[in-house]
Amino acid sequence: MSLLEALTMTSGLVYLVLLLWQGRSGWDWTLSLLLAAALWLLVADSVLWLALGLVALGLALWQRYRPLPVLAHIDSQRLRTGTRQLLLLCWGLVAVQYVVHIWQLGQGMTPWLMRPDVVDGFLPIAGGLGLRAWLTQGLIDPHHPAATVTVLALCLSALLLGRAFCAWFCPLGLVGEWLHRLRTRLLPGEWAPPRWLDLALRGQKFLVLGFLLFIILIAVPSAALPGYFTSPYHQAADMKMGAFFFNLTLISGLCLGWVLLLTAAFRQGFCRYLCPYGAWLALLGLFTPLRICRDPVRCLRSAGHDCDKCSRACPSRIQVHQLIAVRSLECTSCLSCVAACPKRADALHLGTQGRRLAPRQLLGLLCLLLLVLPLLSYGLLDLWVSQTPLADRYELLQRLHWLSH
Repeated sequence: MSLLEALTMTSGLVYLVLLLWQGRSGWDWTLSLLLAAALWLLVADSVLWLALGLVALGLALWQRYRPLPVLAHIDSQRLRTGTRQLLLLCWGLVAVQYVVHIWQLGQGMTPWLMRPDVVDGFLPIAGGLGLRAWLTQGLIDPHHPAATVTVLALCLSALLLGRAFCAWFCPLGLVGEWLHRLRTRLLPGEWAPPRWLDLALRGQKFLVLGFLLFIILIAVPSAALPGYFTSPYHQAADMKMGAFFFNLTLISGLCLGWVLLLTAAFRQGFCRYLCPYGAWLALLGLFTPLRICRDPVRCLRSAGHDCDKCSRACPSRIQVHQLIAVRSLECTSCLSCVAACPKRADALHLGTQGRRLAPRQLLGLLCLLLLVLPLLSYGLLDLWVSQTPLADRYELLQRLHWLSH
């Protein structure tokens, strides 16, 4: 595991400890911290210890010059923005690390930066096939295990929290918002396609998802999975994915242009119209018990006010003010509607009709599922680091243009 990956995962665990510390309530709090410490002793290696030291040092310096914020007092949108920006920074550094690694490998040099395995999270086919083989045959993909862990973690997060990953963790969503903001500065105005076109465009991500599910569930028979995992094409899947975007052909250029056009033209254009991960999380999210809920008794509309601030704040254009519980496939639990609701009404919350989930708790669950679970997979199950030898990766890189299914 690279230091950047270790820092990111360790930060998730430290956030959970801070959440427990600031919300301590006696024996349960103490037990939770003891279990976290015991868990760390089981999974930590030298890289993780170094990462923990760096995170602790950063927090200590912060505390020295400015007191650490109380999580319960941070506005949900500030908390979400800060989380996404930190994760985007980590992803940006990971991308640089991966590009340098591949460039040095292609030059015949021994890379001085190790390959970050988290890039396998962008391989949904490899991850889906790996998860299928693991669940049905007990077979572990040795070349892209991080893809398997990532798909499993995302599925579990969707079943529990719906599409919260999209709003709180996904770096592509934040970049898409920046592109859209740049477009609105150059060409002012919010654009929304007519309803029939919006439905047609939204269908794209489900078509892409259907194609991916066909490959994962049908195209590769169970008996062929062991052979597929040893194939050169699968071993080089991450490099093939990178070459698709960095060595543009006419087809890949048109695809990238279409992605950029929709992303810049419409608010959340990529998430709403193109992302197959978002489509899959939305379908799994139908089973989550947690929803954005509106209390019609507290809502100002029940007192005769024509209030629709929640709907106007929703980036997915959901008419929240007309619903009791939001069940839209486009809801990402970003909590923009909750933040926009007048405080004197306090009519919106995330959770069930009888129980509320605070933003800091939502982020804690996401950290547990998407950062701590991969850390456990790495430390306890040795499921994260690719076992492809560096010499084999060099040979695959030289033959990359000729590799196919």
